[in-house]
Amino acid sequence: MKKIYMILYLFLTVLLFSAHYVEVHTVTATGIVLSITPYYSAVKAPKVYIYGPTGFVRAENIGNNLYEFEDGKFSWIVPIIFGENRFGQIVTGVLPTPIIDVYQYKKNVSVKVLTNPKDLSLTVKVDTDYDVVSGDIDGDKMILIKSDSGYILYTDKKRKEHQNILKITVKLDGKKSKDVTYKLFTLNGFTTYLRGDFTPYVFNKITTHVVKKGETLWEIAKKYGVRTADLQIINELDDPNKIYAGMRLDIGKVQFTEGLTSIVVNLATSRLAVYYAGKLVKIFPVAIGRSDSMPPGIYWIFDKQIDPALYWFGEYIPPRSPINGLGTRFLQLSNPKYGIHGTTKPWEIGRRISHGCVRMFNRDVETLDSFVDLGSPVFVVKNFKDFPENLSNIPEFVKFKIQTKKIKNREDKGG
Repeated sequence: MKKIYMILYLFLTVLLFSAHYVEVHTVTATGIVLSITPYYSAVKAPKVYIYGPTGFVRAENIGNNLYEFEDGKFSWIVPIIFGENRFGQIVTGVLPTPIIDVYQYKKNVSVKVLTNPKDLSLTVKVDTDYDVVSGDIDGDKMILIKSDSGYILYTDKKRKEHQNILKITVKLDGKKSKDVTYKLFTLNGFTTYLRGDFTPYVFNKITTHVVKKGETLWEIAKKYGVRTADLQIINELDDPNKIYAGMRLDIGKVQFTEGLTSIVVNLATSRLAVYYAGKLVKIFPVAIGRSDSMPPGIYWIFDKQIDPALYWFGEYIPPRSPINGLGTRFLQLSNPKYGIHGTTKPWEIGRRISHGCVRMFNRDVETLDSFVDLGSPVFVVKNFKDFPENLSNIPEFVKFKIQTKKIKNREDKGG
């Protein structure tokens, strides 16, 4: 009997002093949402405070027993909850544990997406500290293989064209799991990340610049004889306008090496071809410059913009304006005079009409933007030959391979 009383006492103690069941609901890039369930009749939403490595923060009630607070780069948190029951009593305490391990929800899941050009099968290399449970693309289950270097997901099933969703399920502590999703893009059976990956690159550092008040990235680039895109890439600037006084910028020039996607523009036939791992994927009609304004040669995609604004002799023309000739996408080439973009005049595609840029139908340039990597080489040629099935049959590509090999060898030797 005494043992039964002791169990009842412990049970009542838990109810009185640990009256809220707390678990992590979701973790985003900037915040954490907790699910808090009271074990009593609450007359109003409890007040929730979070104690972490940097001190206390207040969590905001966003409804349905959910409370959100800024991440703060926490690896652990202690929820402190003050509720009120129907008798007007303050109720505190949490279950199942007073200290929540947030790190387990925030481990990195890195993936590399590769299409086999021979049979169009898809391999996804997964690098993570989580245990991977399963993976699927658009709901079709992929084969899961565990290797010494991580996990591999594989499928030889045909993917639907254009946007795809890759979902990877990983195991958390206990019986919990979470899904991590990635947006992919398929063009004629070849699958990449949506809007491409980032081509490997090297750069030679010239100096370091401390931003002065009122300086723009364009002014800094001009001062050192580099491109604004060089500074954006080297310093990982998502928005070139978000620099500030006192900020230190590495100054240098970017040299992209070989990636998975490539573009060939033929000035003689007004056609553009896109390649993946050296295999022809698709051919598009384009408009090119008057009198072949863009010289044949090798260029690189240095920037990709959605709904670009147009600056024409100092005049700002907003995105989607009928007189904004850039259309819905703009792919800036390494020579800042030129780019590949959409158009507001689709009837001009196929003609020699531009000021040097390559124009495409908006739907086509959106497809190109969705598929190719930043840093992809663009080979501009002029001949009346058909695009070869293999990129290695284009002399400009062979020259590019030799050049990138020299760069790689120089880097391997320490510059």
